[in-house]
Amino acid sequence: MSKKTIFLFLGLSLAASLSADLGLSVSFLSSEHLTVFTNQDIWNKEPQPSFRDTLLVLSSFQPNRQEFLVFGNIISGKGVPIENGLWDTKKTTLGMGFGKVLTVPVSLPKYAIAFALDFSAGPFFYFFLSNRYTHIGGKYKPEVEDASILNRVQYGLYATARLRLQDLKKYLRSVDASLGLHFFMPFSNHELNNDAKARYHLFKTFLCAGVSF
Repeated sequence: MSKKTIFLFLGLSLAASLSADLGLSVSFLSSEHLTVFTNQDIWNKEPQPSFRDTLLVLSSFQPNRQEFLVFGNIISGKGVPIENGLWDTKKTTLGMGFGKVLTVPVSLPKYAIAFALDFSAGPFFYFFLSNRYTHIGGKYKPEVEDASILNRVQYGLYATARLRLQDLKKYLRSVDASLGLHFFMPFSNHELNNDAKARYHLFKTFLCAGVSF
């Protein structure tokens, strides 16, 4: 069994073993923005690369306490600028996060419907399980494809807003339905970058649907 598989099972086991609600969600819409930071200015890279990004999240959370996340991405990027070249990329990732949860009860007495609105935020990290590159233009640098594991680690802060419909517990044996937003603000470069004067951060927002129990 590979180290990546062992790592995945350990993360899932930890999330499942915590005395908390478990949630499973998958994204059906995503938005990505590649932003350039220098000492003088901040701007969105133009033209923006095109991404198809699917997020899968397993969360163990305690309302008004804490949350532990295990998540993965399936990513396809086209026209991604890396080291003065343009690349098409395909990736799978595995990550974890730990945050604080604030839960606000929401109810509609007239319709006998109860909701819970969860806000959570905290640090995250993830790394690429697989990395495929196709050079399509500009300068070709082989080190882009040969980047070490240290260049594949991404880290930053995440934030989540999740609306849970709790009344389904009456009908589906303690299962809630949820709809939420997941936002990832990275502190690390999105790809290999040897430019000491600029940093390239990929901000991601996902609209997700799921269940919790």
